[in-house]
Amino acid sequence: MATARHGLLDAQRLIQITPGFTLPTLGWTQPTLGLTRPMLGVVLLVLLALARAVPAQTLPAQSQELTPEVRKFIGHMVRTHGFDRQDLRALFEQARRNQDVMRAISVPATSRPWYKFKPLCVDAAQVAGGVRFWNENAEVLERARRDFGVPESIIVALIGIESRYGTHSGGFGVMDSLYTLSFDSHKRADYFRGELEQFLVLARDQGWDPVQTQGSFAGALGWPQFMPSSYRRFAIDYSNDGKIDLWTDTADIIGSVANYLREFGWKDGQPIALPARIDIPDPKGLLDLGLKPQLSVAQWHKRGVQSPAGTLQSLPASLFALEMPEGQEYWFGFDNFYVLLRYNFSRNYAMAVYQLAEEIRQAREQIALVGFD
Repeated sequence: MATARHGLLDAQRLIQITPGFTLPTLGWTQPTLGLTRPMLGVVLLVLLALARAVPAQTLPAQSQELTPEVRKFIGHMVRTHGFDRQDLRALFEQARRNQDVMRAISVPATSRPWYKFKPLCVDAAQVAGGVRFWNENAEVLERARRDFGVPESIIVALIGIESRYGTHSGGFGVMDSLYTLSFDSHKRADYFRGELEQFLVLARDQGWDPVQTQGSFAGALGWPQFMPSSYRRFAIDYSNDGKIDLWTDTADIIGSVANYLREFGWKDGQPIALPARIDIPDPKGLLDLGLKPQLSVAQWHKRGVQSPAGTLQSLPASLFALEMPEGQEYWFGFDNFYVLLRYNFSRNYAMAVYQLAEEIRQAREQIALVGFD
């Protein structure tokens, strides 16, 4: 930072290092040559005044030495995708480790107990925002339901949880986030290097400045918070304007979310989750079977797990528990619940999407009934 605090010395330093700052000559080609003492005093006063008037500025980041790992990655990008080596070197020399990224990813919100996580995602503001978003985009949401078989409520709830309908789509520099997670000994560094690769290709294809692109601490992009690989694979031009925009084009956002869920196997008209009742003293062995549906509801019944009346007995389901203050709450998760897990592999996350979707749907139906009356 260049600021004036100690008189002429700082004024001179400011002139030397402040980008874009030019000292007026006040009509002299050599400001100090031939000046009288009173005139010199005037010049010094002008210098001090100018120094104090110039706002503090951040100097350009100094380039850094590239590690062997980064140089190897650059070589891969050159060979595989045809990037210019010098351009990538310049980009990575300016990349910076972000400690906030490491802090954020070390304690994800989804790791909290369900009863603490749910209020972060399912509240009155989220429901009201979801109803408003649905009403404002009803035609596109209906078209997406017809085209992809995904209910409007699920699409809306997922966008709400990911970015609160676009109001919280991330304030981290994606380049620095992915650089930090790729080359700072994170346990999933290989995964994030893959996402960094996809991001650089995506930025080139879309004409983005990779340094200016903003996203989540993990490098997720836009309202639906697609990782770069998902953006390239699942994002679609649902508004048919010749480009894909997951920040400002709600048709693209809605269509891309629906496309993602369908590609991972969403089954139109099938349930997502239902409460389960445990009739055995210790269900740990059953819970250890995992979140992917493997047994039918009928097979779960034989193992002492009961479903609500009317549940189709042939449906494959998993069994999982949610942590409540008074103990465990048990649920069946069906194939569509597992699809939500493919968006974010956390039972808390998938359940939040499901329950928010139900509350938004019910609130919208209630408003319609009141309006009809």
